[in-house]
Parts: sequence; C-alpha cells; structure tokens
Amino acid sequence: MISKEDLIRLQLINGLGRKTINKILSYIELKNIKFDNFSDILKFISKMKIKRIKIDEQKILEESAKIIETCKKYKIQIIGLYDSKYPYKLKLIEDRPIVLYVDGDAGLMKETNNIAIVGSRKPSQEGYEVSSIFAERLAEEGCCIVSGLASGCDEAAHKGCLLAKGKTIAVIPSGHFYVLKSSRSIYNKIILNGGCIVSELPPLAKVEKYSFVDRNRIIAAISEGVIVIEGGLTGGTSHTVKFAQKFNKEVAYTTDICKKTGQTLMFNDIGIIDSFEKLVNFKNKSCKKTLDKVISQ
Repeated sequence: MISKEDLIRLQLINGLGRKTINKILSYIELKNIKFDNFSDILKFISKMKIKRIKIDEQKILEESAKIIETCKKYKIQIIGLYDSKYPYKLKLIEDRPIVLYVDGDAGLMKETNNIAIVGSRKPSQEGYEVSSIFAERLAEEGCCIVSGLASGCDEAAHKGCLLAKGKTIAVIPSGHFYVLKSSRSIYNKIILNGGCIVSELPPLAKVEKYSFVDRNRIIAAISEGVIVIEGGLTGGTSHTVKFAQKFNKEVAYTTDICKKTGQTLMFNDIGIIDSFEKLVNFKNKSCKKTLDKVISQ
C-alpha cells in the first residue's frame, strides 16, 4: 500500500483534490497496483491525463519534508489511510480523509462509545449549560465526547466532559498550530486528560471556508450518535446532522432549544432528549447500533 509520506505528497499536487485522490486510490486498491517510489506514483497519475493538475515533484518533496519534520518535532502523529491506527469508521465513508494529524490518543477514534455534541457558537445561557451538563453526564456513563473546539456549545461540551474527568476528541478545521488562542487552554486540558485533537490538515495549515464542513463530516463519522444542543437551520450544525443521517448515525435534539429555534421543521424525524433517562437511552441505542455493525463484520 502507499505510505503515509506518499499520501501527504499526493495531497500537495496542485489541482488534485481529496475526492479525486480517493478515486485514484480506490482504483489502485482494486487493481492491486504496487509502486516502488513516489516518482512511479507521479508517472501513473500523469498517464491518467487529469485536467488542471500541475506536478512539481521537487516542490512537493520539499513541502512534504517540512510537514513530516514539523510533526516529528512537535509529536503530532501522522496517520495515513492504510495505517493500522486509521479509524475503521472513517474508512466506511466515501469521502474518507487521506491523512489524519493527531495530537494525543488516536485510539479514541476507534472506540464504539463516542457521542458528538454540537451546536451554535453563540448559544443562549441555557444552551451552553445543557451542552456542558449533557457532556458531563455522558462522560460519567463512559462515553468519549466528540466536538469541534469552537466557542459556544462545542467549548461547553469539552469542558463538561473534562469536569467528569472524561476523555474528549476535538476535530479542528485547521492545522494544530492555528487553533485559536481562546481555545488553547481547552486544547491543553484535553491532551493532559488523555483525549486527542484531530485534523486532516497539516499543522501549519490555516483554516479555510470549506474546512468547517469537512471537519463536520469527520465529527459525524467517528461518533456513534450526534446530539444537537442549539444551532441554526443552516450552517455547521445542519451539515453535521446531514452527515450523521447519511452515515446512518443516531441524531437527537434537546426539547426546549428545539421549540425555540424551530429546528424540527427541518429535521422532524429526529428524536428529542428532555431528561437524563432519555440521554442515557440515546447513548445506549447509538452505541449498540455501532457495536452490532462491528460484530456483523
């Protein structure tokens, strides 16, 4: 299989996007094609005559060397698509990440008790508190909380989990070096408490507009269920819900916030959580679905 170093290099080819790379990799897997080095991979891609790509091998090698050295220096793990540490749940989605960059315990992404809590960056006081309390209670139930390290509901979810000394996964839309200063304290606490920070972008990559939607598909994919605390009818929260439904994951809203925002008008087939009992039931149902799928495989 192609090494993680060469996967990084593939992503540095000008004009070659993730979806196209996945199609190329799927073909290589299907035909069981072997390569001796990156130059051979470039020759193979050149023969495909893909429009709008520009290959500068020397520049690619220099940029990839910088990424690899930076990760080594700051102990950020590089997990390629074919590595044993790569989460099986991400392999199941069509638009799978090619490479993951992870600070902390990468093994958490493979667990079958991950529950995502997402919502608005500017929630009401009630929404913020519910996010924190739900995360704390789920952590006490042995769940790992997944969120996006953004302000608002995400921040509350990570903090609530940490209050219960639970483990939490933060999926970020930038490289690790570009986490906002306001989130750096939570970042450090997550690592110290045995959690992890995940990105599909190299450490020095800045956030882009598309990065938020990309990040949300990973949150949905590595979680057994998604709880929406507070959020709009459009934007990041709705994208996460759509991804979760596409990936056949359980999704639920909280009652009071749901009534205030009218979100059930858009997602009226989604469950409601208005008590700790229903929260635990949601967790059990979500995790059982994933466990049953793993056993069947």
